[in-house]
Amino acid sequence: MPSRGALALRTAAVLLLALQTAHSRPLVRNVKDHNEYKKLLKHHAEVTGLPVIVDFYSDGCGPCRMVAPVFKQMAEQYKDKAVFAKVDINRNYQTASAEQIRSMPTFKLFLFGKKRDEFSGADTQRLNTMTQQLIRESEAKNIEVTFEALKSFYQEHAPEKMMEMDDKKLQDILDKAGKGGGPGHYGLVKALKQKYKGKAPKTRPRAVPKQETAAEKPASPPSPRGGASKQEANKPNLHLATVEQLEKELSKRREEEAAKKAEAEEDDDDTPSFPIYDRKNRSDVENVVIIGSGPAGLSAAIYASRAGLKPVLVAPPMGGQLQGKGVGVENYPGVNDTTGPNLVHGMQEQAAHFGTVFLQELVVSVDLSSRPFRVRTNETEVKANAMIMATGADSRWLGVPGEYEHRGGGVSSCATCDGFLFADQDVVVIGGGDTAMEDALVLARTSKTVTVIHRRDKFRASKVLAERVLSHEKIKVVWDTEVIEFIGKRVRVMPNGLTVEIGEDGNPVLEDFSKLRVKEVQKRLDAAGISYAGVKDKEALVKILTDAYKDAAKAGNGEDDAVVTVEEKSILSKIKMKNKKTGEESLFPCTAAFVAIGHDPNTKFVQGQVDMDSNGYIKVVAGSTRTSVEGLFAAGDVADHVYRQAVTSAGTGAMAALDAERWLSEQGFCSAAAAAA
Repeated sequence: MPSRGALALRTAAVLLLALQTAHSRPLVRNVKDHNEYKKLLKHHAEVTGLPVIVDFYSDGCGPCRMVAPVFKQMAEQYKDKAVFAKVDINRNYQTASAEQIRSMPTFKLFLFGKKRDEFSGADTQRLNTMTQQLIRESEAKNIEVTFEALKSFYQEHAPEKMMEMDDKKLQDILDKAGKGGGPGHYGLVKALKQKYKGKAPKTRPRAVPKQETAAEKPASPPSPRGGASKQEANKPNLHLATVEQLEKELSKRREEEAAKKAEAEEDDDDTPSFPIYDRKNRSDVENVVIIGSGPAGLSAAIYASRAGLKPVLVAPPMGGQLQGKGVGVENYPGVNDTTGPNLVHGMQEQAAHFGTVFLQELVVSVDLSSRPFRVRTNETEVKANAMIMATGADSRWLGVPGEYEHRGGGVSSCATCDGFLFADQDVVVIGGGDTAMEDALVLARTSKTVTVIHRRDKFRASKVLAERVLSHEKIKVVWDTEVIEFIGKRVRVMPNGLTVEIGEDGNPVLEDFSKLRVKEVQKRLDAAGISYAGVKDKEALVKILTDAYKDAAKAGNGEDDAVVTVEEKSILSKIKMKNKKTGEESLFPCTAAFVAIGHDPNTKFVQGQVDMDSNGYIKVVAGSTRTSVEGLFAAGDVADHVYRQAVTSAGTGAMAALDAERWLSEQGFCSAAAAAA
């Protein structure tokens, strides 16, 4: 029988071997610092050749939270074909600064180390389209021409050329194209095809080295002197270690294991798990389909599911306006100390609990011309006897020159999302309703100054919010004024995050940093990763920063031999305003402008099929949610241009479900379960 010590030794050794197995990489990698970010891009540019999709986000950003489940679904869908990563701009400020992130969420897509696309906002369709495009390009260009294939090609199609070359010259051609394959080899094949009338060397998919787990790694050969290698010397020899040494090593590895597990859990954002629509498990025609996942749609789902109607809720997993509300919800009865996303999540759980099934896709068309109604997404068609429209409304834009060009460059419609990016800077809010007041108050927490520009002589916001804005020391108001243009400046963004303004002549314009406070100078140095250890004098700090900008400007102009990736873009620097009473025009300097002038109802896909007012809101019969189409009901902001509150939307959602239930009963469509309920 083995001794107690031998058993302990054997057990510890087995546990250590088990802990040596590698963790699978999380679907979405959380990039914690700028060095990790640069290594990520470099690795997949030089080693794997896979596209890298990066999401720049913030926990306080509603649209960021809304798009996160879609981002994770794409990471699962394109696993091993593309790499998905995320950067929290609050934690990894250096990368956010280096990439000049000025709106959230911002997506950047890279292939072979080069940025191929960048956009701000929750445009999941564009994200998916561009990801698919880069995957196809990666698969086409991620090839390798072997030495044997190139030699065979020249021998067959260019024997005279082959006579001039030896093996070294052939290898030089391959090395110049890129060791191990990749886009350089694709370019080589393309060039040879053009030169030799469509003939080219044989290729094979690029061999991507896999990371071996500890269990897969071959044993290291013994050193010439019979001793252990340097790497082995740092690890305990399991069969020679004492119990104490094994326990110490086991404790150490358990800590490392826990850290890896915590990181994986943090990286792999878990999203709410709700019942997902599966056509195979459903009847051919549903009782009721609800379009929209805000308070109106979810309230309708709760009431309809409790009535036994087994509703299908069709909407992307991105919620409505309330989902994007980062400030606390103070005006929803019975709800205290919570945010919009938390409130929406609770509604989703409640609807799921009573039997609602979720189809998390975007509706592209609806056919109300025949029975049953048809709801089409990009991938699915659902038939239903009744339908509840609860698609809400989207932010409205001014439509003036420069607005579209500077979205993501200082112009935004979400202060909660992007306000942090303009901390200690001068910003403006355009509008006079509740949304504008909330945005101004959110921005006042971090911005240097907030200027509210309103086209009338008084706010139409609630009295409480208006009074808070008017009494706030950091907020001032410009009355009877409208914004007629957004004006920007061209800047050159260097890899370290330094931004150099470009003058009209195309040359860099250096800023006078002596006007900045010491804290601001230090902040810019920190963001660029420039060391100033031990330097406290403002003049010395300014000199360090000025020299860094001069070097950046020289590199951007190609005045040195370094290969530098330079990006030029336009960012907001001022707005042009016009006083409505006097007609006087003036310029107002600012780094960000937040447009908060209302919303447009999401009703375009039913336009011409149901009666609407001149602004696109669906008309309903007074005192109900019935529309001009029998069996179609409208709830929430899609039919309400007066109140537009979460609580009123939830109320009309309940009304719509009750109206739908009665109508289905009258028509004899109700299921046995509904009738029993």
